Amino acid sequence: MWHIRPRTTSRLRRRTGCSDPVISIDDDGVVAYASPAVETTLGYAPEELVGRPIGQLLPDDDGPRVRSLRGRLEEVSCLTHLDDLVFPITRADGSRMRFSVRFHEHRIDGAVVYTGVFRDGVVDGEPRALETFRNLVEHAGHAIYVTDTDGTIEYVNPAFSEHTGYDAEEAIGRTPAILNSGEMPEAYFSSLWETISDGEVWEEEIIDRRKNGEQYHAHQTIAPVLDDEGEVSRYVAIQTDVTERKATEGRLKQYRDIVEQLDDPILLQNLDGEFELLNEAVSEFAGIPREDLYGTDEFAFMGPETAAFIEARRQEVLETEDPVAYETSPTFERSGREATFSTRRYPYYDADGEFVGTFAICRDVSEMKARETELEQFERAVDGATDLIAAVDRDGRFLFANRRYRSYHGIDAEDVNGLSLAEVIDEEQFPEVKRNVNRALRGRSVEYRTTRTHPERGTRTFDVRYYPLDAGNDEGVGGVVGVLRDVTDSENRARQLRVVDRVLQHNLRNALTVIRGRAEQIAESGGRAEVESDGDGSDHATGSTAPESAADAIVSRANELLTTSEKAHHITEVLSDPPDTGPVEIVTMAERLAEAMGSEFPAARVSTALPDEEVVVSATDWIDRAIAELIRNAVIHHDGDEPAVEVAVAVHDGSVEVRITDDGPGLTGMDRDVLETGQAVDALYHGSGLGLWMVYWVLQQSGGSATVRDAEPRGSVVSVTLPRRDGGEP
Repeated sequence: MWHIRPRTTSRLRRRTGCSDPVISIDDDGVVAYASPAVETTLGYAPEELVGRPIGQLLPDDDGPRVRSLRGRLEEVSCLTHLDDLVFPITRADGSRMRFSVRFHEHRIDGAVVYTGVFRDGVVDGEPRALETFRNLVEHAGHAIYVTDTDGTIEYVNPAFSEHTGYDAEEAIGRTPAILNSGEMPEAYFSSLWETISDGEVWEEEIIDRRKNGEQYHAHQTIAPVLDDEGEVSRYVAIQTDVTERKATEGRLKQYRDIVEQLDDPILLQNLDGEFELLNEAVSEFAGIPREDLYGTDEFAFMGPETAAFIEARRQEVLETEDPVAYETSPTFERSGREATFSTRRYPYYDADGEFVGTFAICRDVSEMKARETELEQFERAVDGATDLIAAVDRDGRFLFANRRYRSYHGIDAEDVNGLSLAEVIDEEQFPEVKRNVNRALRGRSVEYRTTRTHPERGTRTFDVRYYPLDAGNDEGVGGVVGVLRDVTDSENRARQLRVVDRVLQHNLRNALTVIRGRAEQIAESGGRAEVESDGDGSDHATGSTAPESAADAIVSRANELLTTSEKAHHITEVLSDPPDTGPVEIVTMAERLAEAMGSEFPAARVSTALPDEEVVVSATDWIDRAIAELIRNAVIHHDGDEPAVEVAVAVHDGSVEVRITDDGPGLTGMDRDVLETGQAVDALYHGSGLGLWMVYWVLQQSGGSATVRDAEPRGSVVSVTLPRRDGGEP
């Protein structure tokens, strides 16, 4: 690249045309623009071509190439998909030329046009050597451009566009100043101009800038082109991008300065693989004095299989002149040492820039590999843990989350990084979580117990522990690790045991006291009752309770104990098994339960109000027992001869409501508390509330809930709400 010599204002404003014709056509193939070069090359003035279909320039012959091209011109946009299209044109004097052209789509004043630079123009009968020369320039891998004597670019080859980012249309008519990086001093360009103006060749390295602003190093040769009179008519410049080579040379210089100070093996090998430079670390691993290693290769001190692998990587660098990275775990027979090396091998250039060998840095990563193995074991242990484990940074963004945590919150493994606590935690629970995370960020371990409601798993109880996460490098706390242990089952079992213990203590004590008293009465009477007449012809027992009455009392109490025991057993089953939720078709189930209750209680009128279509909810396997218990409770505790109970199902957005309506005396306040909150355990003293308590836990494990309201004119309406599953899927 060189600066522009001073020129007149009019000359600065003029864009010197490309020596190759430039023609733009519209969607109909009509010429919208023609560069001045068409007159020199084709004999047409540009204004003669504008408005004329380009197809009229094709030869009149009907050969296969011309027919094919006429067909392509019927849909001009397709021309942009073709590379190096051969385009024959009839010149104004009737002679013919063949061009290589590539069309590009762009817009001028909002209109779409297709512009092509007609390169490699060959007149029929032109010497083959000239055509070959053009092809060589066009396909050269080096960037080549031609300027006039004032430095205005007249031609660029495709490699120029590839290296600099400037298309031919953008570069032609401008100067090499478009590549100026600002890194080269004025003296550089003064010397350049002085050299080429004297007819001599300039050859130096330069730092230029691509169209995207990226700097690059280039080896640049600029030569003057003389006309027939021996005068300079233009300049041709050739650039070779040496950016990567310069970077490699810089790195190697740094390596030379520190090579002897490193504990990692560093070595330089010539093109034949022989060691020319190595540090003491190589000698220590090999178990061979350093001076004895010069002139040898890896086969001298390691196993042949590993040595052959390294040799293949070295050959790769020799073939590509690009760095390669690889990992090996050789065994050194002389020293008895074993290690794992992470190696990066570079091409090595001498002071003249000649490629003379390879330079390798072998980092001993044995300890790191051992730590990685330990880390993998730790990660597997954490990921397989039954606790919910996750970590966040100081901004509350997730660093990792184990499988159980992701499953509970419905997060895919690839989506964890980048998510924040606010996006994962329910907005009602987030303030509590945020407050305790902030406490941990201040360097304190935090422990507390909380409950969270899951849309499918119901209300769960967690023991939560937050630990500060050390950021390392004395930077303090970098985040927080959270461990959430689900203690719902153990907590529920503890509550169940407390309740059942109180029920059994109270009910069993009372029932056995009555049974013992009745049994003593029967024993005292010897099985005989004293009977006296009432005068109206009837007899009644006197002195002691009739054996029949005592026996009835015993049977009644025993039945109560059996009922209480059965309900306690059901509750134990519900709480002892982990909740297993799944799809349940609630309409069919409600219809089946209503029919079964009608058969069990013939005096009752059990009716239904159900939708026609199937409705799927998410619930545990015990949901049918819970609904059956509510229907049975409404019948048993009715105070009339013909209890009326209706089972209805209503579908809402995201949930399903099952209503059990009766016309009985209604639920007591304590029974309502048991069903809605599970807290009023005093109501269970006589075992009457155990069934409702079981319903509460089944609904909790199903992610549902129950509410109670008064019916009109009397009775109760128990509404059970369950999460809906469309199509039986979550």
